[in-house]
Amino acid sequence: MMRLILLVLIGIFYILGLLISQANALADQYDLYASENGHPIVQGTNGEDVFRSVQQSIAKGDFDELTRHFGRHIYLNIRSIESGYYSANQAQFVVQNFFTVHKPISFSFTTYGESGGSPYATGRGSINVKGNREYIQVYVSLVKQKDRWVISQFNVY
Repeated sequence: MMRLILLVLIGIFYILGLLISQANALADQYDLYASENGHPIVQGTNGEDVFRSVQQSIAKGDFDELTRHFGRHIYLNIRSIESGYYSANQAQFVVQNFFTVHKPISFSFTTYGESGGSPYATGRGSINVKGNREYIQVYVSLVKQKDRWVISQFNVY
């Protein structure tokens, strides 16, 4: 029964995300937004600032801070549970749900690079799942939106 409720909620958020995505596309056309995702714009002059913030956010379990760096659309791949393109609001819901059950213990980026002008980072951490320690690998890539770096891809393996 709980799974059915969760599936219905995900479906509702998916539909809302599509509507929000269309509204965001219109807002982009007319440059009406002074903030993104309902949060003040977090200035990231280079990818290093964003990666530092993301690393601290995951390690602390502060996913409000993490999701402030999401672009308007983001590709998520969360441990074969969720995979696909989401609006920032949908992605926030999915990431927070995952890390509510999979509590972070530690995390740090170990590799940084650039591909096609887009910076990326990979790292390793541990999570607590029902009293058991499990390990995760995280991949984050950034793109430039307007004049700041935002997360375009967030993968947890």
